[in-house]
Amino acid sequence: MKSASPCILGAVIILSTTGFWQRLDAQETEPVKVTAPEYGNTRWFPAFWEPYTTPRVPEQKMSNSERLHFLIRAGKLRLSVGDAIALALENNMDIVIARAQPAFAQIDILRTKSGGAARGVQGAFQSSALYAGAIGGGVSGFSGGGTGGAGGVTGGGGATNIGSIGCCDPTAGISFGWDQRISPLTYIVVSGIPVVTNQTTSISTYFGQGFPTGSSYAVALNGYRQSTTSLNTLFNPVVPTGLTLGFNQKLLNGFGYRANAKFIRIAKNSARIADSVFRQQAITTISQTLNLYWDLLAYQENVRVAEQSLTLAQKLLSDNRRQVEIGTLAPIEVIRPKAEVAARQQDLIVAQTNLQHQQELFKTAISKRVDMELSSVTVDPTDTLPEPKPDDVPPLDEALQLATTNRPEIEQAELNLRNQAITIKANRNALLPSLDIFATYAPTGLSGDRLINGSVVSAGWTNSLSGVFKGNYPDYSFGFSLQIPIRNRQAQADTARALVEEHQLKAQLQKAKNDIAQQVRSAEIAVIQAKAQIEAAREAVSLARQAFDAEQKKFRLGESTVFLVIQAQRDLTTAEGNEIKARSAYAKALAQFAQATGTVLAKYHVEMTDVLEGHVSSTPNIPGTQEKPATEKPFPQG
Repeated sequence: MKSASPCILGAVIILSTTGFWQRLDAQETEPVKVTAPEYGNTRWFPAFWEPYTTPRVPEQKMSNSERLHFLIRAGKLRLSVGDAIALALENNMDIVIARAQPAFAQIDILRTKSGGAARGVQGAFQSSALYAGAIGGGVSGFSGGGTGGAGGVTGGGGATNIGSIGCCDPTAGISFGWDQRISPLTYIVVSGIPVVTNQTTSISTYFGQGFPTGSSYAVALNGYRQSTTSLNTLFNPVVPTGLTLGFNQKLLNGFGYRANAKFIRIAKNSARIADSVFRQQAITTISQTLNLYWDLLAYQENVRVAEQSLTLAQKLLSDNRRQVEIGTLAPIEVIRPKAEVAARQQDLIVAQTNLQHQQELFKTAISKRVDMELSSVTVDPTDTLPEPKPDDVPPLDEALQLATTNRPEIEQAELNLRNQAITIKANRNALLPSLDIFATYAPTGLSGDRLINGSVVSAGWTNSLSGVFKGNYPDYSFGFSLQIPIRNRQAQADTARALVEEHQLKAQLQKAKNDIAQQVRSAEIAVIQAKAQIEAAREAVSLARQAFDAEQKKFRLGESTVFLVIQAQRDLTTAEGNEIKARSAYAKALAQFAQATGTVLAKYHVEMTDVLEGHVSSTPNIPGTQEKPATEKPFPQG
């Protein structure tokens, strides 16, 4: 049993290599926050047919969420700020589209575990130096076979290297063939006849796998059965068989987990980038929804002011007509109030159409599609524009720290730098010469029908394979292969490019920090400015109202004119409009500050897992409706 020790040794090498890969995978790979389901079947047994079927990918629902239908009551869509945010996170099409990014990241992880290259996700920097020496899948450099021609089994004449097999999915194969050949000969000494007919049936199987450690193995079993009309063969038919068990290990270029598993590690980092990009889209969508909500409230206030202004103008016209009827006012004084009523009616129509347009924009933002039910309702916001508070924003240094901690852009830049570090390590390994060691054990067997003492002794596949596994005709080989690239300019260029790209990414990270700091400072200034504008606008409204009341009293006493009364009324309307603008600007400034510091999600208690699933677990805020279970948390209102 000479073959026992080489077979056992090969099995030990294979198992130890597999365990080494698994240990490295557990130790060196950082845990990944998985937000999307894994795609594809990663296990071959027992459902061995699953890897060859189309993966089950859940389809996105294109219907509006149930929350939207639940909030519609009596032709109105009554919405608090929290309800508006929840609807946007469930239905906004930008969010729906962005949900693909975490899925792409998980698919990339699946692809890289097979040995393929990552295709990349949005927000992840794709280094052009990443693909230098990319590993591939499948068996390469291997050709099984220890059998010779019809005359018997031929040896190797030297060490046999099966070659390196790509990482990481194992590959198996089988081939079968049948052949008949009629060959005319110019001699009869060898075969005994001038024309020889050979019939050959051949079969071969193989199995091989590579690992991120730079190790690979292959096992192949092959043989054939050949019958001939030749008179001078020892076996007829002849059944040669052969087994090849080979192992290859890279020692320099291509050695180790960091050199070969770079795509796996980068894909897992990119999954975190995809999470961050998705979170960034959620922040952007919430901020846009808040701005639309505040604009909706502002347009509602504009309609209210326009209606009040029209009412005042109509009252002035009615009073003047009465005075004209009793003879205390000249008929000409009715013209100006009429013109003012017409102007105020025009302002009201403009305010109403602006509100209607804003409602349509808002409906689009909080739905997957504006269906007949949604298009026929009126949006009725239940919250009010926020009032200024002394502690509405933290101090600048604290705000800058919040932005550094929470902004997804900084997280993405840091993860891209981490990916680039992986690329640099892999490219530094590629600078080394290629040194491989290999070992092969290839026993062969031979049998067939043989004429002994006038009797035919039959032997076939079983006898031939028995000789293989008994090691009757063993072939041992080992050796090394060294390849030294002279000057090595390609690897030098790839490594240099990776380093330059790293410097560029560091500069981009610093620029992102600078831009974010500027955004925070601008947002804080905008809040301070908006608060001052509200105070000034409210004072202006108070003074304009006093002036209007005084002008009306003077007009009743005959000490003022219609023109002055109308002018005071216009001033009051303008002041009230300015107050609405100031309050809207303050609400938007708060939203801008929350976006600049990255605190939008925390402020409104948004869970990213809910956003990814398309169902936000918050209680709709409708007065008089039955409350949801206590496990669902309400959004903060206003």
